[in-house]
Amino acid sequence: MSDVEYCGPISALDMGLPSTTAVPAGRGHLTKEGFYRGMDASAALRRRFVDDVESFTMLAQINERSTGIPSSETVSTIFVLGIETKTEKPPVQVMEHIARFYGEQTGYKTRILFLCTCAGECTLAVFRNANVNQGLAEGHIYTVENVNFTQESIQLDEHDLGRAWDAICSQVILNDANPNQVDHRIAVDAKKKALRAEIAKLESAHAKTRQIAKRNDLWNKLRLARFQLKELNG
Repeated sequence: MSDVEYCGPISALDMGLPSTTAVPAGRGHLTKEGFYRGMDASAALRRRFVDDVESFTMLAQINERSTGIPSSETVSTIFVLGIETKTEKPPVQVMEHIARFYGEQTGYKTRILFLCTCAGECTLAVFRNANVNQGLAEGHIYTVENVNFTQESIQLDEHDLGRAWDAICSQVILNDANPNQVDHRIAVDAKKKALRAEIAKLESAHAKTRQIAKRNDLWNKLRLARFQLKELNG
């Protein structure tokens, strides 16, 4: 029997995290009731805890003591929280509520990397706070599904825990471990995706439209969207 906690088939060690961060077996189980009773959750949110979540398990605690990576002005601890779900869809509302609650309770110095498992499939999730100056108008849960830890692992930036958290978020959201300007790059990535969707929609509409004035209007909008995407791509 393993001496560390698991969520489904995955432990902190499977994720590539240092063994010193892993929570010992038998010490990581967290009750659902313990979460929502102390969080001032609405009735609808409590229902999400009951209907969407099978169990919670703390898999790892990443801090200066467990890794030697110094705390930063913004981050002192990164928890890795495992969630066995009852459905294939990650419990976004539950994760956002937990992330916001622990952020508020710790002066926003605690961050959480969520690992959701269902029928052996793994999803990673992180919550980024709003950063209007960098283009993020509101806080949001970001997920990446079908994670295969035999082919990839979580990389920790060793400069400090703030950069370690940004590197983790970059891995989940942007598929790289670059901790620099994460919020700005997330905002740019979102704009690119929106422009690609708009371009596809305009191309389809332009191809179907026969009225000349309408086709010209769609063509001008299409050219502008393509130009904007080119500018973002550099």
